[in-house]
Amino acid sequence: MDYPLEGIRVLALEQYLAGPDCTMWLADNGAEVIKIERPGVGDPRRNYLPVVEDEKGNKAYGGFKIYNRNKKSVTLNIRSEEGKEIYKELIKHADVVVENLGPKTVEKLGLGYDVLEKINPRLIYAAISGFGRLENLKGIYSDRPAFDPVIQAMAGILDHIGEEDGPPLWGLPGLADLFTSVVTGYAILLALFMREKTGEGQFIDSSMYDSLVALNAMGVMIYSFAGLIVRRGTAGKFQHPMGTFKVKDGSYVALLVANEFIWERFCRAIDREDLIKNPLTVNGLERVKNKAFLDPIVKEWMEARTSEEVVEALLKEGVPVGPVQNTEDLVNCPHLKARKMLLEIDDPIAGKRVFARTPIRMTKAKDVPAKTAPDLGEHTEAILKDLLAYDDEKIQRLRKEEII
Repeated sequence: MDYPLEGIRVLALEQYLAGPDCTMWLADNGAEVIKIERPGVGDPRRNYLPVVEDEKGNKAYGGFKIYNRNKKSVTLNIRSEEGKEIYKELIKHADVVVENLGPKTVEKLGLGYDVLEKINPRLIYAAISGFGRLENLKGIYSDRPAFDPVIQAMAGILDHIGEEDGPPLWGLPGLADLFTSVVTGYAILLALFMREKTGEGQFIDSSMYDSLVALNAMGVMIYSFAGLIVRRGTAGKFQHPMGTFKVKDGSYVALLVANEFIWERFCRAIDREDLIKNPLTVNGLERVKNKAFLDPIVKEWMEARTSEEVVEALLKEGVPVGPVQNTEDLVNCPHLKARKMLLEIDDPIAGKRVFARTPIRMTKAKDVPAKTAPDLGEHTEAILKDLLAYDDEKIQRLRKEEII
């Protein structure tokens, strides 16, 4: 066995980020992922920039390639009656469905979990939505559509990003989708584990809002315990120094002096051991109160040194520190290359391109496959023939009628 999910078949009724990223993680680990797409149109992200064009005018869109490697593509019009029946036939052969269409879309089509579980009781159905699907957990936002910045805003994530006297900022685009995709994948693995014991599938209700509130758990806890609202520019209520610091070459380094052990090491590194027991800096709360005294000392030391000098001096004393890197730094990072974290995929149009791989490492599993994202409908005929035993005549008729 080369991959942990070998033999698991996933139908991906997906679009944009959350669903595709979730199923890509599954595909990277050996699952057969069959992406169901609209004939002639496909996933809305199929034409997301940036784009590379070859000498023949063929285009490869990075915005699609990034979340759809190692999958198969089947075009199917599930709005047609025959298309629905074909989808139900595929369900008989599936272990998992991952679906992130709009609110009530599959229910209106008559393809909700309540219908599909009768066809395949072992089916695990993972529904990703903005605010949750289960009727018994229905909230006031349940029927709303949602995109990433909306969820980040409502879950309090944007309130953490930016200056204290400035507006909230959208920090990492796609965070709500990408974190929810990993949470959903984890839930799918739990459901597969349960199925081994019970023989039964189940419905997974994965909410982007829920996921990012869980990501904001520290803020919830601090409010509950201390009555404090941790927000942008005010995170350092208990420890200091923390955050990013400008250095001599104009770049930044990041660090957190998280306790008094680290504080002693920090003082030795900057050659200010007199600060260790100074009443103004003896503990985190005092350092927070006396930033006006401490910050100029730290600032002067930082700005007299390059990023490399700061990192070397602090690491020598065991203070966790690192440079603020950009994506060019990541692509050229020797550590990431040694870790094989950068996956090179040879695409027939785009050529060799670098992607971040899924970060799971297992000693008994092979490296992540490096198959580029499929063309629209690339595997339609093969799946219908091999899985459903359709003949050429039937497939030609389905194409003519634009069902596939």
